[in-house]
Amino acid sequence: MKINNRQLFWMIMMMEIGINLLISMTATILYAKQDAWISYILAGGAGLVITYVASKLSSRYPRQTLIEYSVTILGKWGGKLIVIPFILQWFWVIGLILRDEFLFIRLSVLYKTPAWVVIGTMLAVVIYTVYHGGIEAIGRVSELWGPILMIILALTFALTVNNLNAPMLLPVYADTGPGPILQGALAPVSLLGESVLLMMLFPFVEHPGKGTRKAVLLGVALSSVVLLFGVLWVIMTFGPAVSGRLQFPFFEMVKLVYLMEFIQNMDIFVMAVWLVCIFVKLSIYMFITSYGVAQWTGKTGSWKKISLIVAAVSFILTMLVIILNPPAGLLLKGVWIRYVLPVNMIGIPLFLWLVSAVKANFHTDIRR
Repeated sequence: MKINNRQLFWMIMMMEIGINLLISMTATILYAKQDAWISYILAGGAGLVITYVASKLSSRYPRQTLIEYSVTILGKWGGKLIVIPFILQWFWVIGLILRDEFLFIRLSVLYKTPAWVVIGTMLAVVIYTVYHGGIEAIGRVSELWGPILMIILALTFALTVNNLNAPMLLPVYADTGPGPILQGALAPVSLLGESVLLMMLFPFVEHPGKGTRKAVLLGVALSSVVLLFGVLWVIMTFGPAVSGRLQFPFFEMVKLVYLMEFIQNMDIFVMAVWLVCIFVKLSIYMFITSYGVAQWTGKTGSWKKISLIVAAVSFILTMLVIILNPPAGLLLKGVWIRYVLPVNMIGIPLFLWLVSAVKANFHTDIRR
């Protein structure tokens, strides 16, 4: 199973843009109001730093996944223990994505369809792709649909220009200040920071190295630019007060496309492409979870069989989340921003990178 740098670039783009456009804007606008665009600039910068650290760490072990080189760096027990938060995170993400997808579809089109039908259908498509095609199939889908996503987003921005009201962005900074702007940046940076999963994908790239780092960094940078345009468009369309009350403000903005009495209902196209983005992201997480659990248990060759178990567990977890129905804000702020962002996206990669660098310098000194 191999992918190239171009496919990795599109995978990162689709993964970052799809869910971020949908769920991070409301949280950011609630804190930063009309200055949410500044929060997105800060989030983009932080996302690039997180991605750089993860890519530099993986570059030291280009033929190993995170599960393997954590053992190389910290030893058998230390290495296996330190990756447990990642495995828990991957299961958690799959459940949350499926829950958000269910809510979005029920709100938009399938009002009375049972949750298990929506969740089961998406899981069946994802597990079929992962089981039969692995990471190669995900890379090809991303390479095909990534440019289509960008064209539809560009059309969406162009066709909603007439609805924009620039004074909605005023006053700049005066009503918020550094605290709310920084708090507003936490939601998008915690989603852009998901690029750390490249630590599992690095050895599947044909020629891992500088080109791979550039592809991933470029993917995060362009995603940040698209998200910046997205939040600017939403605020200039609805204003900060209304935007902060909408569950999916970008999608509501797309519904306003109406030009020359025949260009309308663009939300159907955006929904279709968005579902492809969710499919790509779910497939990536399903693959790294299955492969990671297989490596962690020492049964790498059985990763396909383990993927069926991962799918079953994910289905049960998602149904539990839907039944218990915890507030989305609690999941985002109470778990994702408070624990996953500082521990899995910043703390552990930085710690492994530092220990790896110290060990490398130590061995160099001994040889001298």
